Formats: sequence, structure tokens, C-alpha cells
Amino acid sequence: MRKQTRTRLAAVTFAVLILASCGQKPGVEQLSSGVSGFGVPGQSGAGGAVDENGQPIEGATEDGAAADGAVGSNPGSTGSAGSGPGSTGSGTGATGAQKQGGKSEQPKASGDNVGDVITIGLHAPVTGASPFPQNGFKRGAGVFADYINAKGGINGRKVRIIFADDEFRPTKAKEVCSNMVEQKKVFLLVGGGGSDQIDQCARYAASKGVPYLSAGVHETRPNQAPLNSLSTFYALSLSYEQQIPMLSRIVTSQFKDKNVAVAVARNDSLNGFHAKSLAAMEKAGAEVVWGKGNERLPKEADASVSAIATTICNRMGPTGGVVLWNAAPVVLIQAAKSMPCTNNGLVKFIGPGNTNGLNVVAQNACNDIDGAQFFSTAPQLDKIGQVDPNFIPAYKKKNNGAAPDDIGILLWGVEKLVGEMLKATGKDLSRKSFMAAANSGKTFQSGVFPPVSYGANKRLGGTAMHLLEADCGSQQYKTKQMNVRP
Repeated sequence: MRKQTRTRLAAVTFAVLILASCGQKPGVEQLSSGVSGFGVPGQSGAGGAVDENGQPIEGATEDGAAADGAVGSNPGSTGSAGSGPGSTGSGTGATGAQKQGGKSEQPKASGDNVGDVITIGLHAPVTGASPFPQNGFKRGAGVFADYINAKGGINGRKVRIIFADDEFRPTKAKEVCSNMVEQKKVFLLVGGGGSDQIDQCARYAASKGVPYLSAGVHETRPNQAPLNSLSTFYALSLSYEQQIPMLSRIVTSQFKDKNVAVAVARNDSLNGFHAKSLAAMEKAGAEVVWGKGNERLPKEADASVSAIATTICNRMGPTGGVVLWNAAPVVLIQAAKSMPCTNNGLVKFIGPGNTNGLNVVAQNACNDIDGAQFFSTAPQLDKIGQVDPNFIPAYKKKNNGAAPDDIGILLWGVEKLVGEMLKATGKDLSRKSFMAAANSGKTFQSGVFPPVSYGANKRLGGTAMHLLEADCGSQQYKTKQMNVRP
């Protein structure tokens, strides 16, 4: 690997890298092991936002309201969280519901009844092997919650966001999701990124009857029930597999007769995407020069990435081609900078969303990814002002006039779409009524994410994605096309 590559990659990893979806700041509570004080359900004076040390985050408001599900009708007291209609059901019943594919009656968990505050638990990696940009999370999460709270909340209830770092580790993700449900009494969970972490929390949430929402990731993994069969899971965008027809169209329309590399990480959760991508490329008549059989990328950046990148370039030949990419952004940056064939524009990258379509990728991988096209649930900074005029003023109000970034757009989009689902549920809010409203077949539209729709046996609710393209002249992704459908 070139010296410049090593230096920039190390800087990216140290400063924390990448992705799309949910975080921390005013209106957001950062969890840590054993945290107490602000935001702990059942304690008086629970504030709107604290950091991992239990201190109020700059700009946060202290509204004095306790989090949802803590003590029933007396949110300021320290009563038993396990009493009343929100008590935890038996573990055997929860397990049974999951084994039956999630089609039986929902088990109840503590926190099922909602008081004056709807508490939403959010997890994502801001530390670990492939973290997201930390500042983006601190500034972006809770912007919509504050915006809607200032307008009276949702059906008369305020919204609070609690955030936990899952460290890019599935076991840690399950741990923090369990803590948010069983200790913090969140009403529902949102997965911020990392397909394996989302998978772990989604399965845990289903066992507890807790709604779990995330961007679309994989559909299946070996020896596990499909995510679509989990009774409490809701994908807020198209799955990786559902995006394959759109990626195939890009190959046939823009890279006809070009060589193709199918570069997919070695996660077993991506086996389905890998197999279906190879089949789609074969059907399209493309020549796959790398990615067949056991040719896969490592889950994390390591010494093998540079060798793989060189091999791909050698196999592409003088005419170049396209790399269909689905692996961690930090691996993309390392690979792109190790590929001599990206210097002259002979090789381009395409892939599903949301993993690699963030400006922090463009800033660290340009000019080696110029013209890269990745799908995303949200438009980029060049379009958000037209798509949703409320976002930029709300973001600046929350962050002392600071200009927004694309992480903020994604967080706003997630919170707003979940907000639309909560609105549709009405004032009689419980987990059961929330999921009944979600499963009604109604189309939920936020104006930022493409519309979603679910049914009793349909948990993959995405309908379209936005297509982004890397513009290395500005070191940003630009919105190439809105609402691209499979």
C-alpha cells in the first residue's frame, strides 16, 4: 500500500469513520455501562440529553420528564419498573414467538405502555473497527425530535432519543439493545448501521416483542430465520438483495461490455447478496473477472485488501470496468487507494446503500472514487433544501448555526419516518397498536426517505432508493437520481 494511503487510512480510522443513520446530541442520551442520573427512567429531573459520563450535552434542554415506561403514570417517582400492564412476559413465551417465525401474538415487554414521552433507543458504531463519524452523530441525532417537540410533539407526546455505541460488534449490539429495552425502558429500537449488529438487535427485539426499525440490510443468514419473518422487524428501505436489479441496470446501461468485479465482504449475512449479484451479472451478460467462489473481501481493513485491489485491476485489463461493492467504507477507501486503475478513471464503483455514499468517504477516497455511484435512503446536501425546507433551519437551530452534513440528513430522515408511523398510530399508543398501524398496509411518506409500506407478513417495506454519485471536484456525493425503483 502506498505511504499516502496508510497515512490517510490511519487518520480516518482514528478520527472515526462512516455510514448512515443515527446518533447523539441535544435531545439524545448517550448510554454507558452503569450510567445514572440524567435520562434514567424513574428518576426525577430526567434530562433530554446526556453524554456517556452522565453530563448534559451542550445545547441540550432539561425538560424534567422521565423516559417512557419507567413508572407508569408517575414518571417522576422511583417505583418498580416491572409492575403494571407493561411488565415483562415469560422468556419461554418470547422465545416461542420467535421460533414460530414471528407470526404469533406479540409478547409484551416492560415499557409497552407509554406516558408523556416516547423514548426511542438508537444504536450504531461510533467506535470499533468501522465506526461512523462521531461529530455527525452528536450534531445530527435529535434534530427532528426537537423540531417536532417544539410543535407539541406527536399526538401530544414528546419524543426522546437515547443513543448507544455498539462498537461494531454484534455481541455488544445485543448488549446495548438489551440495556435500552430492559433498563432504559425504550418504546422501540432503531438500528443505525452495520448489518451484523442490526441482525443481532433485530432478533433480540423480536424475542421481547419490541418494534425494531432499521435501514434495509441483508435478508437471510445461515441457520437463522429470515429478517422478514421477525414479527417486530421493519426495514425502512430496500434490502441489499432488493437493490440488485437497480445495480444490474447501471451495469447494462452505463458499463455495457465492461468487465465486472463483485466485491463483497466475507460476512455470512452477505452470502445471499453475493450469490444473487453473481447471478444477476451472469444474466446481464457481464464478464465477472473477480468475486466468484471464495473470492471475498475481509470484513475489516487489513493487509489483504491491497493485494486484492491489485488483482482486480490486473484482471480488469486495459479497458477497465466496474466494481460492484458491498463492504465496509474503511475497506473501500483502502482498496480504492491501492488500485492503480482508479487513477485514470478506468474502473468505477457502484453499490447498495447506505454504507459507502457519505461525504466522509468522498473526502478520504477522492480522487480514486470519482464517479462512484451508491444508493442511499436520503438525498445529499445538494437536494435536501428542496426536498425538505425544514431540515436546514432545524439543524442550525440545534447546533448554534453550524451547517449540516449528510449524517444529519440521514438521522433527520430516520426520525421523521418513524414519526410518521407514530402519528398514524394515534393517541392510544402501545407497541401492539404501533405494529398494528404499521402492518395495516398504509404507505408512510416522510418526503426524505422514499415511501415504505408493510403488511402482516411483509417486513421489507422499502419501495425505492436515491442514487448518489461521487463528485471529487467538490469532494462530495451529489444526488444523481431520486426514487429509483427495482
